[in-house]
Amino acid sequence: MIDGFMYLYAALVTLPIPFMLLVYFVTRKIYRHKWKAIHKTVNVMTILFILSVDLLCTVLFGTSYIGWILLFLLITFGAALIIQFNKTEDVHVLRAFKRFWRFNFLLFLTVYIGLSVYGLTMELLAL
Repeated sequence: MIDGFMYLYAALVTLPIPFMLLVYFVTRKIYRHKWKAIHKTVNVMTILFILSVDLLCTVLFGTSYIGWILLFLLITFGAALIIQFNKTEDVHVLRAFKRFWRFNFLLFLTVYIGLSVYGLTMELLAL
């Protein structure tokens, strides 16, 4: 049973983009609304892309950067709160968290794609 969870976790972290498309199509069928499905997919996939970036960094550079990633997430959440306070002089934590979470989805998706291209390039040049 535990082996099954480990294989599932390994597959999800190794191939998050096909899983993201699967999650999108399932949520699109459930909610029948395109933007609601996109938002639900982003909410689910952000944590998976964060874990995938850490795994790629571990494979490519030989060390885990999860501590640095967590520190970066705390700093960006603090920045989101400060920006919201400066903009509206009223802090809504849930609204700031949604913006923070969506920003991190875009950031970690981009970093994941960049690290994947870097890793593939390095492997092809090593041949």
